[in-house]
Amino acid sequence: MALHPQFPRSPYEILDPAQRWFPAAEELRSTAYEKLLPPLVANVREAVKAWRDAEYAGASPPARTATWS
Repeated sequence: MALHPQFPRSPYEILDPAQRWFPAAEELRSTAYEKLLPPLVANVREAVKAWRDAEYAGASPPARTATWS
């Protein structure tokens, strides 16, 4: 199992779905991703990225200004 070569050192950095943990050698990421991770995992990662990119649309103002945003 491999981490993406650009995986950040900080545990607080928000990761792009393409940099997330992958259950095989990194060389297989482009050809086996859909086979090795359940579709739900990939879909949730993409949905969360889209929500973050939309500046947490639908979240309350206090939640948007929390330290994790």
